[in-house]
Amino acid sequence: MALTGCYSFLKWVVFFVNLVFWLAGVGVLALSIWLLFDQAVVLMAKGAQDYATGTYILLAAGALMTIIGFLGCCGALRESQCLLGTFFVFLMIILVAEIAGGVWAYMNRADLNKMVQESVRDTVRRDYGKDEVTTKTFDLIQQSLKCCGSESYASWANSAYNGVGDKTALEIGITAMSPSYQVPKSCCATPDSDLCETTRKMGSLNFMASAAGIVYSEGCAPKLEALLNQYFTYVFATGIGIGIVELLGMIFSMLLCCAIRKIEDFKA
Repeated sequence: MALTGCYSFLKWVVFFVNLVFWLAGVGVLALSIWLLFDQAVVLMAKGAQDYATGTYILLAAGALMTIIGFLGCCGALRESQCLLGTFFVFLMIILVAEIAGGVWAYMNRADLNKMVQESVRDTVRRDYGKDEVTTKTFDLIQQSLKCCGSESYASWANSAYNGVGDKTALEIGITAMSPSYQVPKSCCATPDSDLCETTRKMGSLNFMASAAGIVYSEGCAPKLEALLNQYFTYVFATGIGIGIVELLGMIFSMLLCCAIRKIEDFKA
């Protein structure tokens, strides 16, 4: 059965809306794969048990969106009430789930920021220099964000990188004032320079190097939090856009399904 006139236009509207939805599903798939394998993101989320679970859920949602978008495109082209109806039901379930997930993520932003803070502190205090992947990833973070340590370059004073184990608060304060500790090369604006090699070993005197712009003075934890909040805004805006596309897909698919049934009843 070939639709004509306004119904034909509606058919192609449904097809292109579903095509956009399918592309959005491919985008969500790509995002979830990036979240699973990007070392910087994995480092920030290290220790968070919900991170991997949430990422796999996002991966499954992307795969489901891709399949449903394909069903919607086929349903529009084949003018199939069954495919269009199935598309509508699944799309409604996904839309409700996305709204619930968005509300949960918005309500738990503070916990996410806290997770980033703790992850960066643990990396600086315990893991840097022990694990090659973690070390290279954190070097990349420090160079990319122009930061040093968790709160500042002084965070390295009480770290395994400087051979310091667990200490009391008084011992930590004494160590931080000691000129004997050093910071990684990635804390320097020019890591391979002779000036960096000299100044990064100045310990508590690094305030002079940071004032001169040789060593970064800002910590990575607040910079990563700001970056996370920026990404959250982008993700939230993208989610709203996808939700609008889904809502349009539901409306147009139902209109097309009703039009097909009306024409079939008329011919009968």
